[in-house]
Amino acid sequence: MTEKKSILVYCVDISLLAATTYALRVRNYDATPVRSHKEVAAIAGSNEYPIACVVLLHTMPNDPAGRLIRLLLENSVQVPVLLVDRVGDLAPVRYANMVLYGSNTAMAHIFDALSVLCQKRSAA
Repeated sequence: MTEKKSILVYCVDISLLAATTYALRVRNYDATPVRSHKEVAAIAGSNEYPIACVVLLHTMPNDPAGRLIRLLLENSVQVPVLLVDRVGDLAPVRYANMVLYGSNTAMAHIFDALSVLCQKRSAA
């Protein structure tokens, strides 16, 4: 049995956050749901808690997902970032390692993206 990869999942929509976290936990991920952008930066920048990837679910205009990407960069966090932009209005998407666009993004797309990002992370 393979070891579960630790993933931080950020979303302001609590129902989507719960559903996404549950789906990731069913797979081979130890998903930690986070609703505070400051908490994501603190956990991702900590050496005590090894993170394989950060998933940012941007679900509504003006949620802090875009600022969170910059906050991670400012803190020199070396963790891959998967941005799922369901609204399509984020400017700093070029800083994310991978971006999935559209409200019809399925969990299968997220699983595939995480597989690629985690594989790159473990190879580095």
